[in-house]
Amino acid sequence: MEENFLNNNFNKGNSWRALLAIFVIILIVIIAIFSKDQLVLPNFKEVNKIIKPLENILNNQNNNKPEPVKIVKPKLPVLKTVMLDANKFTAKAIIVKDKKTGAVLFKKNEYEKRPIASITKLMSALVVLERNPDWLATTTVIGEDSLDTHMYAGDVYTLEELWQAALVGSSNKAILTLSQALGWPLEAFVERMNIKALELGMIDGHFVDPTGLSEENVASASDLAILLNEALTQKKIQETLLIKEINLYSAERKKSHHIWNTDWLLLGWVPQSFPEFIGGKTGFITLSGYNFAMQVGDSAGHKITIVVLGADTHEARFTEAKEAGEWVFANYTWPQ
Repeated sequence: MEENFLNNNFNKGNSWRALLAIFVIILIVIIAIFSKDQLVLPNFKEVNKIIKPLENILNNQNNNKPEPVKIVKPKLPVLKTVMLDANKFTAKAIIVKDKKTGAVLFKKNEYEKRPIASITKLMSALVVLERNPDWLATTTVIGEDSLDTHMYAGDVYTLEELWQAALVGSSNKAILTLSQALGWPLEAFVERMNIKALELGMIDGHFVDPTGLSEENVASASDLAILLNEALTQKKIQETLLIKEINLYSAERKKSHHIWNTDWLLLGWVPQSFPEFIGGKTGFITLSGYNFAMQVGDSAGHKITIVVLGADTHEARFTEAKEAGEWVFANYTWPQ
């Protein structure tokens, strides 16, 4: 009803002009009637001089209205063939997303909440970076020796060495020690991890420790695609994830320890031929199965994020992530 009334209304500019003209004419006539002088008809050229500036003001107000927002829809990758059968993979949940548009190109139980194990360390790393640590400062390793064998309680390392051990070798003691070397109690550090998850839009993400050893550290494959994308925007995280191996020397035990990256695709132990390998992170506890998240690119510069959760074997998480990525690049076309 209101829409029809507005559509049928006369031009606003003309209506204001007419009203102003009538008002000025009536005013002049009233003045003339009560004047001793003879009634003189108004000079409409003079009237127009009065109306015109007022009309310009009204028109400028109308012209200053903001232009309507034009929404440009992104051009999404297009599937050239039938969708890949998700049942060919042992992984319980998978997602492949186009990094630029966020389009989901392949999925399997992508919103199922699952234990994420050491992929947790990507969130821990983001929170560590927020504290702007002094990487050359040293601290003493804490944590039960059963957490891992890369280092032992009482060893002293720089924060940089702990950082690399946490992301390259997925050392639980390294990330636990690093998180506690920044002036926060453990509860505050974990609370910040959960707030960060909400800020990123990880609606199913929840953390109870910085290592990932707890099965209560959970998220969906969709959440972890978000987390990996955010982590890889941080140069220090991205560069560290591409380090193939490191050596740690314990002055206290007078021993050196070699650590390989846990990412077998990076090391070439599971062959892959992606033109660009941007970074990846593994995770495993008994209740999670074998997890892996990575980002890769093709020769045309298209980048995809792949998350595999709950694969049956250590090697399967890498082969299934690789096969899903290769299939996407072979069966989708990207708009020019």
